[in-house]
Amino acid sequence: MPVINIELEDLNRMLKSPISSADFSRIIPEIGAEPNEIRKNEATIEFFPDRPDLLSTEGVARAVRAFTEQKLGLVVYDTKPASTHMVVSPDVLKIRPFVLGGIARGVKLDDTSIKSLMELQEKLHVTLGRKRKKVSIGIHDLSKLKAPFNYGTCSPHEPAFIPLQKDYEMTPEEILNEHPKGMEYAHLLEDFKKYPIITDTNGEVVSLPPIINGALTTITKKTKEVLIDVTGLEQEAVEACLNIVAAALVERGGEIEQLEIRYPSEKIIVPRMEPKIHKIKNDYLVSLLGFDPGNFAIFKAFRKCAMEPDLKDDIWHVKVPAYRADILHPIDLLEEVAIGIGYEEIPEHLPQEARFGEGLKSRTLESKCRETMLGVGFQEVVTLTLTSTKMLHENTGRESKYEAEVSNPVTEDYHMLRSSILPSLLDLLSSNRHRELPQKVFEVGQVVREHSNRMSLAWIELESKGTFSKARTTAESIAHRLGISGETTEGKDPAFIPGRCAQIKTKDITLTYGEIHPSALEKFELGYPAIGGEIHW
Repeated sequence: MPVINIELEDLNRMLKSPISSADFSRIIPEIGAEPNEIRKNEATIEFFPDRPDLLSTEGVARAVRAFTEQKLGLVVYDTKPASTHMVVSPDVLKIRPFVLGGIARGVKLDDTSIKSLMELQEKLHVTLGRKRKKVSIGIHDLSKLKAPFNYGTCSPHEPAFIPLQKDYEMTPEEILNEHPKGMEYAHLLEDFKKYPIITDTNGEVVSLPPIINGALTTITKKTKEVLIDVTGLEQEAVEACLNIVAAALVERGGEIEQLEIRYPSEKIIVPRMEPKIHKIKNDYLVSLLGFDPGNFAIFKAFRKCAMEPDLKDDIWHVKVPAYRADILHPIDLLEEVAIGIGYEEIPEHLPQEARFGEGLKSRTLESKCRETMLGVGFQEVVTLTLTSTKMLHENTGRESKYEAEVSNPVTEDYHMLRSSILPSLLDLLSSNRHRELPQKVFEVGQVVREHSNRMSLAWIELESKGTFSKARTTAESIAHRLGISGETTEGKDPAFIPGRCAQIKTKDITLTYGEIHPSALEKFELGYPAIGGEIHW
């Protein structure tokens, strides 16, 4: 989880009534954080990643003001109309398609506040930004630039400019190959012949996103006017980061001025700091809360979380600030009410009726699978639920059938959820092929099939004399134990040898077994025959 450092003196400057370190250590867990260490004038706090708005002293101050009732309710952000614009070039849309920005005038900065803003920037890069791949942020001294601005592309060889942490000019290519930040994030641009770049009307380089900003616009204690730029691959995440940074600059005395973004096909005015309205039924809220605190208590709880509620026809209409990107569903509003009331204030009570639990049918079946496989001499293993097209389809010969893809995979080896456990077991045996034979493994776990979570059992037996009759013996033992009965037909699974694959299919369960196809064995680099099977329910 993200960890931030807070100077309590700096925090208290943004509060109406200063708080002590003892009060802070009591309040901060109630807001939703874990204090690592709180000293007399400094605190190290670990925040949950679902609250990016709290990843700075400015955000914490805002939350503390509301929670301690120094300033209840919604913070209203007035924005000045745009006085300038940024032109977006069509060619950059294929590289990093979204850019938003804004201006803060009249900010009051010192070394402490600059450090806090830089820390917020980097924490957002890691969380919402997914290490700058999804979002990258630039904060600049506007006085060093001449509006309007341009967001386009540049070649690896020009323009040369002085990047942060250097005192001499470097080309984009040199930055990627020699600069510490360039080398760290070069992989984000490795597939492109041109790079994104933001410049002012005079051609001065503002930023080379998502890599580094120009040294010209470095924020200092003398900075009074700030330009914010946020680029990325997902518009919602880009806008969320912009709103969080803009709100932080307001805490430092800034007044937000909008910026007109001129895309090739449309114009948008940002930042949009007006609150969003979310709804939750009162009876739904009360039922999940476990007790009825009363409308006034709920009203006050929302306001202690810096929101503005209104009860109409038994439905709460809640104005949520623009920086709260974590509020998505009614259940999120319920959590805010629980925080506002205080978890310690929610009464404890035991159920009034004696009830006896009963295992779910799927879980009962899961337990029987384990008992059966252990009983016939197999060893249970657990593999990853994430997999790849190569492992799932290419190595087995199976066709792709609507697998669930991961939107932002860490690597290409883990970019989808598995629809079958069998390939994972083959991959496991491949990693352990130097072990003695026979190797008999099984796994019971979740797969995703037809866009829903399903349970599955798969088993593989790797030995020198694996035959179809032996596979059938194991499969029949499993079918008998699980109560699977039905006509046995020839299986058509490409992972198995044709004619040496069988299938038993009922209304809810499909059991497939046989000899693993030689091509699959070759792809997984297994030098011995293998038999196995798989059940889905």
